[in-house]
Amino acid sequence: MRKKIRILCPRAILPGWSKGKTRSKFYAPPNSEMESAKDPDTEIIYREIPDAIGPYVSQAHTTDLAGIIFAREALKAEKEGFDATIIGCFAEPGMNAARELCTTLVMSATCAAIHVASMLGRFSIVMTGGGSIGKFRSENNLINIIKSYGLESRLVSIRLIDVPPTEANLNLISEKESRLFQEKALEEAKKAIEDDGAEVIIAYSGSYPYLKERLDVPVISIEKALIKMTEALVRMDLTHSKKAYPKPSIIHKYYLSEKPPD
Repeated sequence: MRKKIRILCPRAILPGWSKGKTRSKFYAPPNSEMESAKDPDTEIIYREIPDAIGPYVSQAHTTDLAGIIFAREALKAEKEGFDATIIGCFAEPGMNAARELCTTLVMSATCAAIHVASMLGRFSIVMTGGGSIGKFRSENNLINIIKSYGLESRLVSIRLIDVPPTEANLNLISEKESRLFQEKALEEAKKAIEDDGAEVIIAYSGSYPYLKERLDVPVISIEKALIKMTEALVRMDLTHSKKAYPKPSIIHKYYLSEKPPD
């Protein structure tokens, strides 16, 4: 069993993006929930991606474009000797491609969170992406991901808050904005429990501590689920099946290079 685990966390969708602004020089600090939950012998390397497509993934075309970046970083991490790569974006950009390219574990936030939640009861997800971001796009994309894991029978509902993902990033918004987001999340979580029959809530981004203190059902931290599931699989010397994700017959190095050849 590995004593020391090195995990790469690519930041292809930079938190330095925010509404009405171009990419700033803001550097994202280590994720506090993952850092507090990880084992002492686990090292998480956060790598900023210079060609991020930002500001967030909401439609198929942005998911697919971001997926190239994530797949490239996962392949690079394997060559550098990392034990695993984690994809923090809930849209899972590049998840399948990265698993095909790599033999070392690739784990996503969605995969980890919904599997943990499904073990505890029927779950609802409270997340950003409603209103102007497009309820249809956000909800359908996520439902398709959940179906791919065979867990649609455990999903009760998806409750969307009318803000883009960057406005749920507590490093970017004011204390007043943060509280408003958390209150909206609580309102939707209560509706999920009382109206939809949810038994477990998956909490998006900075809403987790707020919801955990105020709800009487299990509340899943996406970040904690992601790091603990990744650690557990690495320590058990397990990775995704290459029968499920076979190695590509052709590796398209042009698209997987940060500096494509002429």
